[in-house]
Amino acid sequence: MKRHRPSSESDAAHTLETVLELVAEESGDPDDEARLDVWARSVRQKVDTQLAALRRQHTPARPVPRRAAAISDEIRLLDREALLARLEILRQAPDVQIAHLDLSGLTEDDLRQLVAEIEATERTLA
Repeated sequence: MKRHRPSSESDAAHTLETVLELVAEESGDPDDEARLDVWARSVRQKVDTQLAALRRQHTPARPVPRRAAAISDEIRLLDREALLARLEILRQAPDVQIAHLDLSGLTEDDLRQLVAEIEATERTLA
């Protein structure tokens, strides 16, 4: 394979200039790239600031923590079996769903609190 050699130094210089011009056109001016980078960062910062403001505006304030329902004396007197039976009756209501499918892991105090919460919720919905 035969390499093409320029006939004169001026041809070589012209070819080199052409290549350098093409590379410069493709890569862009470093000053332009720096300005574009600064502009892009500025735009991104403004967008992030506006998004944060919109998020704050549309995010509801933290709800006031609700106190646990009071456990009545009646519920305190129930044993485990009675609590489970009462929960089964409460579970029959169409608007009651209990996340715990296996109640065997809950203590009697947990069951009492669960009954009290469901009954308190039913009273507020009625």
